[in-house]
Amino acid sequence: MSELIKKFKGSDLPVAVYYKTGGAFCAGFIREADDEFICMEFLSPSGRHDGWHCIRLEEILKMDFSTAYLKDLARVYRYYNEKVVAPKISPKNVLTSFIDVAIKQKWLCTMEVGFESLQKISGYPVARDWNTIEMKLIDESGEDDGYTSFELEEIVYVGAQSELEQYLLLLRELNKTDSVEPKRNKEKAKKNENDSTVLSFPHGK
Repeated sequence: MSELIKKFKGSDLPVAVYYKTGGAFCAGFIREADDEFICMEFLSPSGRHDGWHCIRLEEILKMDFSTAYLKDLARVYRYYNEKVVAPKISPKNVLTSFIDVAIKQKWLCTMEVGFESLQKISGYPVARDWNTIEMKLIDESGEDDGYTSFELEEIVYVGAQSELEQYLLLLRELNKTDSVEPKRNKEKAKKNENDSTVLSFPHGK
């Protein structure tokens, strides 16, 4: 672990992380770190809380500290003053601890697994047997997509409770609503068929 990571761990100063793949970067607070992984609270570009994320250190191209952009981002975050409860992550094994929290809290997670052929998957971690994790998969439409298992050492990145996971959770709820409405309409139509309205008129003279 670098001295800069140690210095910024647990502070209220965000850092920017640049990935080796894709050239993208994310910003946030370093909440915990060990020699292999860093656990961060990401911030959205608008300065809002954007979930919890574990990143393998060897996959980080570079990190920025104390830039003008990051200082402004921290100011906006403090302005919103969101009440966020940080997960308890062990400094001895950040990734294993994070996965265990995700299983216990039933978090929907997004992971990048593999190194040479990086694969992005979403789903619920349901069990961990030593260094093997089982995961209930969710497709990009929020539908169930079977199960998979893989070694923890294959994980490059894992995130939870970010905007992406919130989007998938909303899709899952909308899918449930969509499946219930046709059933309700069918039952309503059947009820209307069975209802008979009898009109009675008084006999005239």
